[in-house]
Amino acid sequence: MNKATTYDEYIQQLNGRGDVIVFRGQPNSDFVLIPSGLRGDHIAIADSQMFRFVDEMKHLFNFDELTCIEIAQHFTLPTRMLDFSYSFDVALFFACHDAKGRYLDCDGKVFIFNKSRYEQMLKDRRKLSSQVIRNNQYLYEWLQKYIDKESTDMNRGVDMPIFVDATQQFDRLYMQKGLFLLWGRDECSFENIMLNEKLDMNDFIDTIVIDAAAKPSILESLAKKHLSEDTLYMNVGKIKDLVNHIKYGTPPAF
Repeated sequence: MNKATTYDEYIQQLNGRGDVIVFRGQPNSDFVLIPSGLRGDHIAIADSQMFRFVDEMKHLFNFDELTCIEIAQHFTLPTRMLDFSYSFDVALFFACHDAKGRYLDCDGKVFIFNKSRYEQMLKDRRKLSSQVIRNNQYLYEWLQKYIDKESTDMNRGVDMPIFVDATQQFDRLYMQKGLFLLWGRDECSFENIMLNEKLDMNDFIDTIVIDAAAKPSILESLAKKHLSEDTLYMNVGKIKDLVNHIKYGTPPAF
């Protein structure tokens, strides 16, 4: 585990990595890799809430199941998906940014996940998950049955978590270069899944710890690269304020 105190140190520690690498940033370095829908009390109600959300979103907007789940995830409804990004800068932002101020004094962490190596392992072990990865239509069929509460396929289609590329129908996902790690049958943390499978998580994941005191200066460096809360979250409120300011002379709130 390495530690970075500046943006340049972070970049130096990323140099020389090959394969398809994806990233996740957390403002608290103690974070365990498990989706919100499988944490604590959420596990009892998360699936039913997601079923209802997807049903309503499909009725209102005619979105497919995956897009509905992605939107649920980004509006903090607990799901079985964990956000990742193809961008190391986006992950660094989320390792430093803490909108609610809960982890200001905590070190952050960037998870560096070798997606290629992980997916090859699933294939080598002939996991059902590797079949889902190879066939997007199978993934959509599995999601449809899952949303329709056909629990038998939940136990068959996805055993170990799989990476799912975002549909890009949602602006935030496009800006964040997002993808997801989707949990199926397993309802424990990724760390425990690796233990249960007798795999070494270090074969797939490396981490860089971000010094707590360095977070403000790193966020300033990222802002110069146009990575901020406004750009990554597509701050609709500020856009509306700007339009009203231009059209009606209303003083903007920012």
